[in-house]
Amino acid sequence: MATRRPAILAMLVLAAGTSAPAQIPPLPTPTSAVPILQEIVATQAFEERVIQYVTLHRLLEGPLPQLWVTRDMEHLQMSVRGLALQIRTARANAHQGDLLRPDVAGLFRHRIATCLPAAEWAAILADNAAEAEDEEGMPAAPPALHVNMVWPEEVPFGFVPPQMLAALPRLPVELQYRIIGSALVLWDHHANLIVDFMPDAFAVLT
Repeated sequence: MATRRPAILAMLVLAAGTSAPAQIPPLPTPTSAVPILQEIVATQAFEERVIQYVTLHRLLEGPLPQLWVTRDMEHLQMSVRGLALQIRTARANAHQGDLLRPDVAGLFRHRIATCLPAAEWAAILADNAAEAEDEEGMPAAPPALHVNMVWPEEVPFGFVPPQMLAALPRLPVELQYRIIGSALVLWDHHANLIVDFMPDAFAVLT
């Protein structure tokens, strides 16, 4: 019996040594965390660029005469045009994509496409397009857009679904998300200026 006990113990040790690695599951590959981190980084960078613009806006708007409740539309328009002129001058070298850069544009397209069913988006965009008419009452094609242009007079302010607003980063009070054709627009409604825009933001939905 004394000679068999060490042999049995040795067999148990060998068996434990060969089976132990199989009992430890492999660590999962953290691939799902990578897109989330990229979204966070892109969103924070976009929000920082928005803050930079709004800071400039407020510095330029502050010294201007304050608006008051009035029916004098010419007075209101003069104030808006004065602010727009100063912002255009300060951002003379601005280009499309300065705020809506490719990293955040891809994120926005994904959120836009998933915040509503495609059929609902098609109906919204069709209704918005039907509201834009030319001088003969026919549906008008969306105008060419560029940064620092005023909101086109021939383009009505179409419906912007609240689901999209909830899906995108919140904007300061000076800015709004708007839709022109298939483009997502950042509009400064105090100065009536298009600050930036994202072409074909809705193209895949139509």
